[in-house]
Amino acid sequence: MFIETHAHLNDKAFDADRGAVLDRCRAAGVDKLVEIACAAGEWEAGEKLAAAREGSVFCAFGLHPENIEEAGPAQLAELPAWLAKKCCVALGEIGLDYWWKPEKKAEQLRLLADMLPLSVKFSKPVVFHTRNGRDPASCNAYLELALELKKWTFNNKKRSRGVLHCFSGGWEDAKAGLDLGLLLGINGTFTYKSNEPLRETVKKAGLENIVLETDCPYLPVQSMRGKRNDPSYIPEIARAAAGWLNIKVEALAEATTANASALFFE
Repeated sequence: MFIETHAHLNDKAFDADRGAVLDRCRAAGVDKLVEIACAAGEWEAGEKLAAAREGSVFCAFGLHPENIEEAGPAQLAELPAWLAKKCCVALGEIGLDYWWKPEKKAEQLRLLADMLPLSVKFSKPVVFHTRNGRDPASCNAYLELALELKKWTFNNKKRSRGVLHCFSGGWEDAKAGLDLGLLLGINGTFTYKSNEPLRETVKKAGLENIVLETDCPYLPVQSMRGKRNDPSYIPEIARAAAGWLNIKVEALAEATTANASALFFE
């Protein structure tokens, strides 16, 4: 059994065959997935998808830093009601993106600070989007996220407080996140030929600190580059990670499922 911890199945890329994709996921051994609804306009669709696949699909609700222009007081006021929904297992994805919108750095930090108290209020883990700018020295999203999180005491009794989704940093970034109680989200980028530094970082972090994701429809595995991604490729990510860690894929599936279950479902 696998758990897909980060999907965007309500993306228009799945409009023609969303149900078939979900059926294929189940056939591939992906029994649960977390649908990420990270814009106010996506929240209702996320809840409907979870209701249609109750017990298999769950939601994270939040405001993505790329949607900073649409994340005003009205959306922030509505978000708590969505975090209280039965289908909701996390706040997210939220965070800092200095690659696409470095000029909005101050606004992103303010939005992050506005939302983090909700993780405490609702005892929800957080799915973090963290992407450095083209000049990491001046736009280091991982460092600034860590500095912001150090201000907060998380009252959740879970082992982990959240996940660094689509982790792309180095060992220092990983270590800072692990020290703050965050897991690393590993997806198709792990399989890319040029990504040996990431594989080494994951190996150093250890099996107990990773969860599997796709970020579909984006970032497909190496064998599917250029094509639409979906959660049925989770086993391929697992095989790549297991091979790198020199363990059986069954052991990796068991460990990452336990990590994701403890984070989102316990």
